[in-house]
Amino acid sequence: MNTQKARIILLGIMFFLAGYNSFSQQTQHTAETKKETVQRYIHLGSDLQKKEDFRKSINYFLDAITIAKEIEHDSLLFKSYMRLGTSYLYSWKNEKAIKAYYNALKLAKSKGNVDQELVAYSGLIAFLPLINKKDKAVDFSKYALTLIDKASFKNKENHVRVLTTICDAFMAKGDYETMLTHVEAGIQIAEKLNHHTVLVDLYIKKGKYYRHKKKWDEAFLCLNKCKDILKKGKVASPFFPTINTNYAIASCFYDQGKYDEAIQELRNSIAIIKEDDLEKNNVIKTYHFLADCYEQKENYKEAALLLKKVVGLKDAAQNRKDAAVNKFHEEDSNTLFSQIEALQHQEKEQKQTINYMLWGILFIGIAFLLIVFVFIKKQKANKKTFTALIEKISTLEADKKSITSKKSKSTTKNIRLADDIVKDILSRLDKLEAQEYFLKSTCNLRAVAKKIKTNSTYLSQIINKYKEKNFNDYINDLRIEYVLQKLKNDDKFRMFSIKAIAAEIGYKSADSFVKHFKKKTTLNPSYYIKQLNKMETSDSK
Repeated sequence: MNTQKARIILLGIMFFLAGYNSFSQQTQHTAETKKETVQRYIHLGSDLQKKEDFRKSINYFLDAITIAKEIEHDSLLFKSYMRLGTSYLYSWKNEKAIKAYYNALKLAKSKGNVDQELVAYSGLIAFLPLINKKDKAVDFSKYALTLIDKASFKNKENHVRVLTTICDAFMAKGDYETMLTHVEAGIQIAEKLNHHTVLVDLYIKKGKYYRHKKKWDEAFLCLNKCKDILKKGKVASPFFPTINTNYAIASCFYDQGKYDEAIQELRNSIAIIKEDDLEKNNVIKTYHFLADCYEQKENYKEAALLLKKVVGLKDAAQNRKDAAVNKFHEEDSNTLFSQIEALQHQEKEQKQTINYMLWGILFIGIAFLLIVFVFIKKQKANKKTFTALIEKISTLEADKKSITSKKSKSTTKNIRLADDIVKDILSRLDKLEAQEYFLKSTCNLRAVAKKIKTNSTYLSQIINKYKEKNFNDYINDLRIEYVLQKLKNDDKFRMFSIKAIAAEIGYKSADSFVKHFKKKTTLNPSYYIKQLNKMETSDSK
């Protein structure tokens, strides 16, 4: 009986294991099938991208994302997000492009995948200048450059693509020299890889560099290389490279006053533009540039027609662009600073908390008004002091007298004609003043006494009696007198930092300089400089 039970249990276990194994194989087969489906969708979407059918490609990438999430396949999910972002970008759906790129970046960061992170940054860098986020694009570019050495694709296709987008960021910012460095590096890699699409883009950028330098022969040499590559049919998606090449060549002609040649290049572009392309930024720029060329030729009728078309296209594109900028702020906050969650949390606080906040705002407002009132009052007093100080400096400059001394007194007051030693010391002291020895950081009582060949005690007594101040005040007065006049008369000196100015006139620290300046004038040096600059600007108008 027990043997029969054991057999039944054993058979049950065997059936269970067989069923589990069958289920496991079926699940694995299903996952593999779905993986192949995702890969197929990405491939189909990419083919449509190359044919510039971006709208259809978007549907394939969205389906790929859905399945990749389901089977938790991170690399395929990342690739789908990036391809989706590119399709949205070229469809001018900026807000959706940002969403896709940021999703890819978050995924890469969460997995610590440097290669993917670089590719994601590359997508963002290419996009940000289009929505006037040039500083952000340059920041991302500098960060991306620090990652390249860690990437597995260094000196390969993705490396040169990253360099291309980085060049766009620096050029948009007007930093052509930095751009050229990365253009040259990119060309070397692209030529080794025979990557013609990227080569065209890089030679366009190099041509723009030479145009910026007004080196026309070098510019046309680079841009004609682009035309040669495009004519040979080696570029899979030639629309944008052709538009960009023609625009760059037309710009060179325009700068030289050759408007007919510029018009011909732009007309070559318009001949290949389709209805779906009209709201794209490069297309709008082409129409606008063409209108400008006709205006230069005084063909105002044609220029007006083109400008009217440009206005319509810009209005449609601007609506999309505004939406993208707003979306950027939202995504930037969520991803980098998590500010939106904090704001949403604040909105859900109880009414009692809101009341406390209102009272707090009221208190802060009153305090702010008081601060503003005190500040304005202080500013008025400072301005009055500054005006009086400038008038005094001008008067003393005319008379060649010190601004920090009292009314003129002869340095020989109360000196008997027989007292030749005192007269000699004061005379030597005057010579040191003329030589501006007081500006040296090593200027102290002992050093001055040695210079005028007397002892420190005797020199100190003479300064106290005949200058009517102690030695330190005497030196500080000379320095402040000098710096007041120097700042007033030398606009380049005003560009120095407070620390640099302090060092120039003998102080070992900015704090010491500021203390003595305020003691003599009641003003802060930075305020005095600011008011001088304002006064100079006002006088020049």
